[in-house]
Amino acid sequence: MGNGFFGLFTNNDNNEKNEKDIKDKELIVKISRCPQNHLCPAVRACPVGALKQNGYSAPTVTDSCIKCGKCVKVCPMRAIALQ
Repeated sequence: MGNGFFGLFTNNDNNEKNEKDIKDKELIVKISRCPQNHLCPAVRACPVGALKQNGYSAPTVTDSCIKCGKCVKVCPMRAIALQ
């Protein structure tokens, strides 16, 4: 039961490691994967407004990104990634 009782309890060391790994990553938009023919759902999903879109063009990432990953989960084309 290394992951806790049915996953309800987690190891704090793993959480701290995951948070540190995310901070080292960069949010990127893969323009070749973005169809650029719609209002991007990831822009609306961003809690801090770090994604901007001009018309139907691929979104761009601003410095206010907190790397929460919500936009990555929402993008149906997997055009947004934390790398």
